Amino acid sequence: MFSDLRRRQTLASFDYQWRALGQGQAMLSDDWMREHAEAVLADELLGIDRGWFAGRSALDAGCGGGRWTLGLLRLGCRVTAVDASAGAVAATAEEMRRLVPEVVAAGRLETRPADLLALPPDLAQRRFDLVFSFGVLHHTGDTRRALASVARLVAPDGVLFVYLYGARSVPASKRLALAVARSALAPLPFRMKERLLALAFPRRDTHQAFDLFSPLVNDRYRHETVEGWLRDLGFEDVTRTMEHTEVFLRASRPECSARPFRPPVSRPYWFERYRRPA
Repeated sequence: MFSDLRRRQTLASFDYQWRALGQGQAMLSDDWMREHAEAVLADELLGIDRGWFAGRSALDAGCGGGRWTLGLLRLGCRVTAVDASAGAVAATAEEMRRLVPEVVAAGRLETRPADLLALPPDLAQRRFDLVFSFGVLHHTGDTRRALASVARLVAPDGVLFVYLYGARSVPASKRLALAVARSALAPLPFRMKERLLALAFPRRDTHQAFDLFSPLVNDRYRHETVEGWLRDLGFEDVTRTMEHTEVFLRASRPECSARPFRPPVSRPYWFERYRRPA
């Protein structure tokens, strides 16, 4: 019962976040992110030659505000963008109509709500050349099951990418403090919480502060754990695309059509331009 309440609160929190707090660092309101989304995707996160993407089917599994949907569309993919939040789906559709209207008109974008723990039956039957999930599965309340759910959607010669919060990124003592703070803030209406966080952290992006302090489900994992899950799911090649305490993993099978993969890029990574103020 308690886990269900935490999951419902987390879903509601993200729905509010995508409806009311769509602007922020590394979002589509950010000029740099908007201009470099496809380069970050292909060169840093995936390590795949840009020529591979044209005409490929891609699933953005947890599209949020649509930054990676934009990158995938600009790379030439046919994109299905899904999210458990209706606010996120609406925000992504609106942004794509604004930023790449010709792509939307050409029918290369499908947006729809979907719970990654219980996929709609028609979606569950589809297979994609690329399944991409960035910063989503660790908010579902059952990361391993959500990973298995989206992994089934990868075509035999396709690619899976996941980014998850890393257990080594935040000391256990700080994780406990964050959990206490989230629990204390949980009873507040989201609008009040937004204002309180803006006052408490005037130098920090409110979108990012809300993302950190509002949702109750924020699980963290070690690379080795997630790599093991992916191998259990039949992916023989599981690679860290970025050497970091956060979990950036690309998974594929021997017949993957995206080979040969590009070598990992060196630091500084794209997200390190957004240093958090003290």
